[in-house]
Order: sequence, then C-alpha cells, then structure tokens
Amino acid sequence: MNRLVSKLQGSGTYLFALIVGAIYPLAFAPFERWPLAILSVSAFWWLLKGTSPKTAFRLGFCYGLGLFAVGISWVFVSINTFGNASVSLAVFLTILFIALLASLFGLLAWLFRKYFSEYSLVSQIIIFSLFWLGINLFQGYSFISFPWLYLGYSQTGGIFMGIGSLLGVHGISLYLLPLAILTAEVATAKTTSKIVALGSYLVLGLGLSWWGLSGETKQESSLTVALVQPNTDQHKKWDRQYFAEIVNDMLQQTENYWGADLVVWPEAAIPAMDSQVNWLLEDLSKQATNSGSTFITGIPLLSNSQDSDEYYAGIKMLGAQQADYRKQQLVPFGEYLPLGFLRGLIEFFDLPMSSFTPGSSRQTGFDTDKAYLIPAICYEIAFSSLIQDLSAKSESKTKPKVILTISNDTWFGQSWGPLQHFQMAQMRAIENGLPVIRGTNNGLTALIDHYGQVIDQEERFVKAVLAGVVPLTQRRTWFSQWGYWPLTLISLLLALVAIGLRKSNKST
Repeated sequence: MNRLVSKLQGSGTYLFALIVGAIYPLAFAPFERWPLAILSVSAFWWLLKGTSPKTAFRLGFCYGLGLFAVGISWVFVSINTFGNASVSLAVFLTILFIALLASLFGLLAWLFRKYFSEYSLVSQIIIFSLFWLGINLFQGYSFISFPWLYLGYSQTGGIFMGIGSLLGVHGISLYLLPLAILTAEVATAKTTSKIVALGSYLVLGLGLSWWGLSGETKQESSLTVALVQPNTDQHKKWDRQYFAEIVNDMLQQTENYWGADLVVWPEAAIPAMDSQVNWLLEDLSKQATNSGSTFITGIPLLSNSQDSDEYYAGIKMLGAQQADYRKQQLVPFGEYLPLGFLRGLIEFFDLPMSSFTPGSSRQTGFDTDKAYLIPAICYEIAFSSLIQDLSAKSESKTKPKVILTISNDTWFGQSWGPLQHFQMAQMRAIENGLPVIRGTNNGLTALIDHYGQVIDQEERFVKAVLAGVVPLTQRRTWFSQWGYWPLTLISLLLALVAIGLRKSNKST
C-alpha cells in the first residue's frame, strides 16, 4: 500500500480521484454494477486520509468531476440538439453544470478534513456519511434541483434495496456510505476489530433489507392498461403544422384498446393548451365513457382564472370520472428559469413551454372505479418525498393504489439519462410497496411491480402500445407510512453519537 501511495503524488493523486469518480456511475443504469459504487466511495475515503483541507477540496472536486462527467454529460444532448445551442456553447454549459455539482464534493472533502480530521474513526464515518447525505439533499432541493445519481439508486436490483422500503433512497445511501468506508479501512489495515465491524454491519444491512421487503402484502384486484408510446419527434412536437398528424396518429394507436381499464397517453401528448382543444377532449372523454375506460393524457393546462395568464404542465383524467393534476416539481431551465434575467440571452433559455407555474402542493391523486392513481409527471418521479406525500394523502381508504407516471425523455436522445430516470421509478415502487405504470413518448414505457421489478416494457424509439395487466398488489412499508421522519431521527441520533465519541480512539 505504501508503494501505491508513493506513486500517487502530485497530479497523479488528482487523476486517480478523477478515475475513481468516473467508476461511480457504472453502478447505475444502464450498467447496474452496484458494487462499483461501494468501491468508488471506498477509494475516495482512502484518498482523503491524511490530506490537508486544500488538497482535500481539490481531490473532492476531481472526484465529483469524474462522477458527473461520466454520469450526467448527457445533458449536452438537450442543450445542443433540442435547445439549439451551438456545440461550443452546449459544451461550455455542460461543463459549467458538471463543475457546479463537482464543487459540492470539493466542499464536502474540505469541511471534513478542516474540522473533523482529529475526531475518532467512528465519528468521522458518521460525519462523512451525514455530509454526503447533506450534499445530496442540497443537490436535489436547492436551486440546482437535480436529484440524480444518489448512491441508494444503485440498489434497485441490489441486495440492500429493501432498506428503501424502510427509509427511502436516502436511507439506503446512509447505510452504504459506512459500508464503503469500513471496506476501505479493512483493505488498508486488517485489524480484528475492523473485520468484525464490517461483518456485523453487512449482517445488519442484509437483515434490514429482508425486513423491508417482508412487509404485509395484499393483492385485491388487477388493472388492464394500454400505454400509447407515439414516438413523436421533439422537433415537430410544438410546430402547429404537425398538430393534426400527431393527434391522429395517437388516435389510431388507441383505437383498438378502448375498453381497457386505463388508457394512457404520455406527458404533453397533446401539444396545445387544454382550452384550445375542448372539442378533442370532449370526444376522448365520450370514447372513454362509452367503452368503460379511464383515459389519461398529458397536456398543458391554462389557469382557471380569466385574470391569469399562468399555465401548468398537467394531466387530464377523462371518462366517467374527470380530474386534473398540475405538475408541482418543474424542471429547471426546461420548464422554468431559476434566474429570470437569462431569458432571451440564448435560445436554450427560451425553450417551448419553459414558463410553467408549479401546481399546488395540496393536490391529491385520481380516484377511479378500480384504483386510486398517484400521479407524477416526468421529473416528479425523481422526488421520493413528493410521491410518498401524494400516496399518504390518498382520499380512498379501500381501493388499491398504483403510481402512474407519464414522461417525455425525448429531450435526452439515446443517452443514459432516460435509463437512469427509469431506475428512479423502480425505486418509488420499492419505497412505497406499490406498482408503477409508466407511459412515455419514446420509452421506457413499462409496468413495474411492487418490488420495483419490471413486469413488461416496450422497446425505446418505436411507435407502439404496451397493453398488459397490472396486479394491484400493495406492500405495507415504513416509508409509505412515515416518509423520511424515521431517517431524520436516525440522522440526529447519529450526529449526537458522533459528537459524543469524537475524542476517543483518534484517527487520521
């Protein structure tokens, strides 16, 4: 090990940090080699040991740079191809965004080495893990609003995924971080105490995962569904001359599937304001009612107030029961501009339908004859607390619940982005113990069971209809009942433990 350390002097150390950061995204879709995330975090911890705060910041920044350059460089596609920014400008904006996210890991490393390097090993492990969780929350809920590549998402098919049913995706992350650190400690100094600690911690995680997946399960009925995947070209979507072609194609795709319990068109399937196409919506509602179907479509919704020019990304439910849902969690730059003064500077900051208003947080889901639908429009499926809250606010205490998400990932072309997005939908199923119905414009259109496993899915980039049966199996989970309150309490207790043990068995 000393030989390796001697080779990683100067710039070589930062290159190694860049490489181990780049390994991290390979734990997620489309590769899903989840042990690589553990290896990556272990190597990062090892690199930080004994460093100065200034060096730690640089290492953390390089680590984050590798992580996000490999993991989310696909944002270039939406900026260049669909935002009509030049290649040079798209590259600049992509690098700027990656650097912003990478700086969070630099800050994490600097704070950790500046203020906690003399704490005991137990305290350091806890503080490092809580700091990591903190930057995840900042990344997802600050002005950045980009909840991507959380460590917990690596477990959608992993052995610790059941922890998500107890404590959510952030709870999985908080478990995996000490696991990675203990692995690094054992690899660098195989003491009996560390080996025992690592073995015990593994057993704890497996036990928690088994407990999370073993909740009471009940299947009351099933739902027949038809998910229309129109594969509409994003360049044509908002061009008025293609409106009739787009709608007629979807009507033809749907024609043979009226009579299914649920017929779904994807996000913004109808490229017009609802008030502009009342004739079409009335016809679709009549078709749904006559055939006994519930019809769902994504469509921009104009404010009900005549004095307002606000509009929303929305879902309309048509048929015997009718209701609207307005998207609460908007995509920064795509659906709203965090920094308003940027509008008009370049075409990317003035994308079609980029001035939406967020919907009310007091909204509920859709109550149909057979099931209670928990709606999520595209980006919203990435926010676990939002889905849990909508589930908890269910107005029906007797009908089975199912998560319904519609999306349009066409913005990201053939990149990894849509596959990572799909993995988030799987985690929402694991957390809430509910099946997920996912309808998209060009994939991945899929049916997911209450354990987050795929029942059926349609190929990407094709015009198709996914017709199938969704068992309405409900699995009782801690997370569905309590959300992130248990994890909050655990984090506070861990912080107290870290403070209490900070002076014993000091580690560098």
